[in-house]
Amino acid sequence: MLMKELEDYDWFPTVLRKYQTDFIGYMVIKANLYAALVPLFKEFISKNSTAKIIDLCSGSGLPAIYMHQHAKHITTILTDKFPQDIITPKNIIAEKESVDVLQYQPIANTSYTMYNAFHHFSDKEQIAIVQKMRAHKAPFLFVEILQPNISNVLQIVFTTVIIQLLVTPFLKPFSWQRLFFTYIIPINLFTILFDGLVSVTKSKSMQQYKNLFSTINEIANYRVTVQKIIKFPTIMICIKGEPSYE
Repeated sequence: MLMKELEDYDWFPTVLRKYQTDFIGYMVIKANLYAALVPLFKEFISKNSTAKIIDLCSGSGLPAIYMHQHAKHITTILTDKFPQDIITPKNIIAEKESVDVLQYQPIANTSYTMYNAFHHFSDKEQIAIVQKMRAHKAPFLFVEILQPNISNVLQIVFTTVIIQLLVTPFLKPFSWQRLFFTYIIPINLFTILFDGLVSVTKSKSMQQYKNLFSTINEIANYRVTVQKIIKFPTIMICIKGEPSYE
């Protein structure tokens, strides 16, 4: 059984979890990692006539907010097992109640997204999540920016240590406590580095995702696909499930 990320344990301090999700959200936005996803995202919401998106495992909510800004006339709801207080723009709602994806039942006529969180789940859990989406004919788009290779390991080490030391004073909301746990007693450096490395070991390649879902046979009017988007500065794997409108 693969190790879990520290942030997935109930006992993990809320403040450290927030520091971690704040940093990850900040980095993916500043690095513009999801820019290459915009065309696929627009196609996804158009094809499925999406009026409402429920984002799962939102963390800081920044990736979902970024993608929402490239869509028109939709409502986005941010959810997480460990919800945070998030100030959201218009037409974005941050759910304050805990939403555990493994216990959640999809809603009809609603699309779902998940940004760089699918790797937190085991193979069995990933299959169960996709099967539930398929059973309810709920469109979903799950995006992963990690893959199990040495390049990602080096990127994680450099980003979570060197870059974090450089940008921590600029993270919002500003917190003296965040500075203390980064520079004086650097537990924040350790926890984010540790979770990043664990995440890489739990990530999958595009072919591994295809193999995983090959046992999920298509049912009438629904299809699960896996594709890769390659555009500097990142490589993304997109797992997509959609009702067939043919």
